[in-house]
Amino acid sequence: MCRRSGRFSDGRTGPERRPAEGRSVTRTPSISVVICTRNRPQALAETLASIWPQSRRPDELILIDDGDLDAAVRDDVAAHCSRLGVRFLCEKNARPGLTPGRNLAARLATGDVLFYLDDDVTCRPDCIERVAALFADPAIAGVTATIEEPRFECSRSARLYQLGYRIAAWWRIAPRTGPKGPPPRILERPWVATRARWLSGAAMALRRTIVLEHPFDENLVEYALGEDREMGYRLASRYWLLESKLARVVHRRDGAARTENRRLGYMTVRNYLYILGKTCTIGVGERLLIAWSLFVVACMHLAWSLGPGQRGHFSSLWGMLEGLAASLRDLCAARTPRGTPNPRRGARPDIATPPLTIANSGRNATPPRNVLFVTNRLEPGGAELMLLALVKRLSAHGIRPHILCLKDGGPLAPECRSLGIPVYEKILEHRTDAAAICRIGGIIADSAIDAVVVAHSGGDRMFWATLAAALSGTPVVVWSHWFPLPNQHHFERANRALYRLVQVFVALGERQRQALIRHEYVPAGRIAVIPNAIELDRFRRHDVSRAEARRRLGLADDQIAVAIIANLRREKRHDVFIQAARNLAPRDARLRFLVIGDGPGRDAVQSCAAASGLDPEVLRLLGPRSDIVEILPAIDISCLCSDQECFSVTMLEAAAAGVPFIGPDSGCMPEFLEHRKTGLLIEPADPIQLAEAIAELARDSDLRTAIADAARRKVLIGYGIEKMSEAFADLLRATAAAPSSSAQIDRDRPRRLPEFAAV
Repeated sequence: MCRRSGRFSDGRTGPERRPAEGRSVTRTPSISVVICTRNRPQALAETLASIWPQSRRPDELILIDDGDLDAAVRDDVAAHCSRLGVRFLCEKNARPGLTPGRNLAARLATGDVLFYLDDDVTCRPDCIERVAALFADPAIAGVTATIEEPRFECSRSARLYQLGYRIAAWWRIAPRTGPKGPPPRILERPWVATRARWLSGAAMALRRTIVLEHPFDENLVEYALGEDREMGYRLASRYWLLESKLARVVHRRDGAARTENRRLGYMTVRNYLYILGKTCTIGVGERLLIAWSLFVVACMHLAWSLGPGQRGHFSSLWGMLEGLAASLRDLCAARTPRGTPNPRRGARPDIATPPLTIANSGRNATPPRNVLFVTNRLEPGGAELMLLALVKRLSAHGIRPHILCLKDGGPLAPECRSLGIPVYEKILEHRTDAAAICRIGGIIADSAIDAVVVAHSGGDRMFWATLAAALSGTPVVVWSHWFPLPNQHHFERANRALYRLVQVFVALGERQRQALIRHEYVPAGRIAVIPNAIELDRFRRHDVSRAEARRRLGLADDQIAVAIIANLRREKRHDVFIQAARNLAPRDARLRFLVIGDGPGRDAVQSCAAASGLDPEVLRLLGPRSDIVEILPAIDISCLCSDQECFSVTMLEAAAAGVPFIGPDSGCMPEFLEHRKTGLLIEPADPIQLAEAIAELARDSDLRTAIADAARRKVLIGYGIEKMSEAFADLLRATAAAPSSSAQIDRDRPRRLPEFAAV
C-alpha cells in the first residue's frame, strides 16, 4: 500500500520519520559502516584492521573516496568484505568535502543505521555490537561512542593546550531545548549510556532515515570542521541522542593530508560562528562568551607560535583572523535590500501576496517583440528541451525569440537555427570574464531586444545577463526550474543582490513560488506561475499501438514493464529504482524493469545494476532513446524516485501516453500528481515505498487504468505547450512594455500580470 505522506512547510512532503518513542524494542537494526577518506591509505588500513575482528560485523561497508584512493587498496578491502559476507561499496565523491560525502553515503546505504567513522580511529572489538544494541530501541535516533584521545594526554604541552580550550569555554554555548516524550529506559543505567547534547564525528551512528531527512550541512567550508556539532545541535532538540559508555574508539588523530594550518584556523572560526548562529539563540551573554572564546584561543596560538618549531600556530592564528573577517562580511551582506526579508533575523516572508498577473493582450495588440533567451548550452536535458519547445511556438504569438549560449551552442543549436531562430554562442570565455557584459549588451542593441529571459535561473547566466540588460535598460525575466529547500540557495549571493534589477521571476507552480519567497527571498509580488507543459501533438501524431511498442522492446503480453525515464545523474537516484527492482523481482516474475536515459552517471548505474544480481532480462538498461513517445504505450508503470524534483516533464508525458505514474512527493509534483487519483506519491528516494507502490499497481489493473485515464484528462485540459507559450507571450509583451528602471519597481506590491491558474 502506498502511503500518503504529511506536509511540510518548505514545500516538500513526506511521512514523519522520527522514531516513535512509544514503540517496543524489536530487532537489532542493520548497520552500515561509513568511512570518508582522503589520501590516507595507511590510516585507513589501520582503521579497517579494527573493523574486521568485530564481535558483530557490519552488514555493509561504504568507503567515500574524497581523494585518489589506489585501486589496489580498494580491491583489497573488497576482498576482505567478500570473505566476511559484508556488502561493500566504494564511491568517488563528486563534490569534495566531508559533509557531501556523508550525505552521499546516506543515499547509497541500505542499512538501518549509519555508523560514521573517521579514517584514523581504532575501534574496540565490541564497538559495533554495543552501538547496534542501543539502536534496538526505536526511540534512540543517534549514538556517539566514547572517544579516547591519547594525543591530548601525550605531553605536558598537549595537556596545557587542552586546558586553554577549557578556559576559553569552547563550544560552551549549546541549544537549550531537548526532545519531548519519555527518555529511553537505557538512561536508567548511566554506566551503559548517557544523554548526549552533541555528537563526535570520529565515531557517531545515526538512523539513515534521520540523515536523509536532516542531511549534513554542506555549507560548512573546507572539510567541514564542526559538522558533528552542527548535526548534533540540530538533532538534540528533537531526538534522543546518547553517548555509549561501552562502545569505545581510540582517535589517533593522524594529521597527514588533513589541511594546512592557515586553512584549519580559518575553518575553526568560520564554522564555529556559522554553527552557533544557525543552531543557538545568541543574546548579549552569548556574544560576550564567543568574543572571550575567540580571544583566548587566539592568545594560545600566539603564545605557542613563539616556541621553537611552532610556526604553524602563527599560520593558524592568521587563518582565524581571515575566518573572522569572512564572518563579519557575511553579517554585513545579511543586510539585504529594503523590502527583502533578512534571513539572519528570522523574518518570514509574507506570502499572502498573490502571484504576478497580466491580462491577455492578444498577438495583434502590440508589434512583434524580440526576446533574448540566455542559457549555458543547448543540451538534450529536460529544461533545455522545454526551452526549445517554447521558442518554436512563440513566433505564432508575436514574439521573435533569440537564444544566447554562454558556452558553445550544444547539440540542439542546429535545430534552432533550422527554424530561423538566431543562436549566439561562446559569449563567456571564463567565469570572471567581465567583457561578457559588453558582448551581451552588443547583441541586445544590434538585435533590438525588448526583453531578456534567463532560462533556468541562477549562476553565470543570470549574473552577466542581468547586468548587461540593466545597463541597456532592458527588462529581465528569470525562469526558474529549481525548487529551493532550506539552507540550499540556488541563487548565489551575487545574484540575490541583483533581484532589484529583475522585473519578473517565473515559477513552475504555487509550491515553488512559496519556496522561492521563503528560502530564496524573492520579492513576493514579482513571481508569476507558469507550469511546465508538453507537445500534445507528438502523442497524437505517433499513434503507435501497444502491441507494436512492446514488440520494439521485446516484451511479452503477460509481462509488466516498469520504467524510469531520466538522465543518468546522481540526484535521479537510479540506485533506489534498482534496489526496489531487487526487492520485487523474486516476488513477481512478470515484472520487467527498464532504465531509459543516458548521462554522466552511466558507469555508476551500470555498476549498481551488475551488483544487484538481477538477470539482464529482468533489469534492462536501454540507454538513450529518441523514440520515447513511440515506446511509452509499451510501459505499464512509469516512475521517478529522485532526491528532489520540481515539475517533471516525464510525468506529463506518461500522463499523455496513458501510463500510470509514481513520483516523489516533492517540489510542485503534487500539483499535478494527486495521490491515488492521477498517480501515486512516494517519499523521495525511498526504495521501500517505491517497491510498495509498484507492487500495488502491478496487482491492480483497475487502479492502473483509473489513474492513467484521470491523468490523461488532466494533462490534455491544462498542460499543452500552446497554453504555456501563450502565457509566456502575454508575460513577455507586458514586461517589454513596462518601465525597466529598478527605481520604478515596487518589489513587494502585487502588479497585474496574467492569471495563469488555468495554464
